[in-house]
Amino acid sequence: MSKESTDVGPAGAAGGAGEDEVAVSWALGELAGGVDTGTVPYDRLVTGGRRRLRRRRLLTAGTAVVLAAAVVGGGALLGERGRQAVSSVAAASASVSASGAVSASGSAPSSAGATPTARVRDPFTPVRVKVGEGTVNGRRWQAWAALWPAAPTKEDAYRQEELRWEDRHAAIPQLPKMTDGEVDRQWRADLDAVNLYLTLDGTRQVDDTVHQTVVPGGPGSGSLPGSSFSGGGTVLGLKGAEAGGSPVLIAGVKPEVAKVVVTWETGGSTEAVPVTVGDSPTRWFAVAKKPGSDARTLTLYAADGSVLGTDTTWFRSS
Repeated sequence: MSKESTDVGPAGAAGGAGEDEVAVSWALGELAGGVDTGTVPYDRLVTGGRRRLRRRRLLTAGTAVVLAAAVVGGGALLGERGRQAVSSVAAASASVSASGAVSASGSAPSSAGATPTARVRDPFTPVRVKVGEGTVNGRRWQAWAALWPAAPTKEDAYRQEELRWEDRHAAIPQLPKMTDGEVDRQWRADLDAVNLYLTLDGTRQVDDTVHQTVVPGGPGSGSLPGSSFSGGGTVLGLKGAEAGGSPVLIAGVKPEVAKVVVTWETGGSTEAVPVTVGDSPTRWFAVAKKPGSDARTLTLYAADGSVLGTDTTWFRSS
């Protein structure tokens, strides 16, 4: 007998842009137009550029001046070709400035000390991660979790569901579409959706499921009260007997779970390590059933070896 459950728990995001790009382009255009043709006056160009840009308090444009001088330096001539180079560097500098990759002083920060830019949570682009793999009946299975970040509005939820249906429908031709009413009842801006599915020898199978789990920073991390499980779980490979006698359990746990161990009635055990999917606080693991044996226990362990929880209901035939 298999068990399926969906655990939920209650959080959101935004963005914007500035006027630096317009100011940078204007300043560099003025600068390029005032430079004499002939050998590039590197020192004068840099000094004059810094003076003008300091007056306008455009720190990021200072970077563009230095870069422009470098591009057209070394004996290159200004004029139409030179102005094109300055214009190209200005555009590149504006892009770099917008991404925060160059500091105000005009030097690129050390990669060792740099803080990576946080990945934007796009509700229309899932984060797809393999959470387990193995071999059953001579076939290679892989368990996957596709995280769809929470849609901020109902309109976004309609579009997200359409995209998710298209993704799933490619493997499940008979999959019906959700109605707008069903999307309305299911949508919450503080819940991500996770599509769990199985592949055999690289081909996605028809058996899959969608669970909801709390967004990053949401209270309770989407877990059951007093439990280290999180986000629910399912056994896949049963619908069309794809996995034969070795269906695969995929389940979510809280971040403190470092290892999962399943012991079998006929002896032996199977271990799995939970995997992070995107920025979700729920981590996922996958274990294939031992052919011809029920599970005795499924135990969750912390990194220090302490037991965080035990379950005796998965992979039980009675």
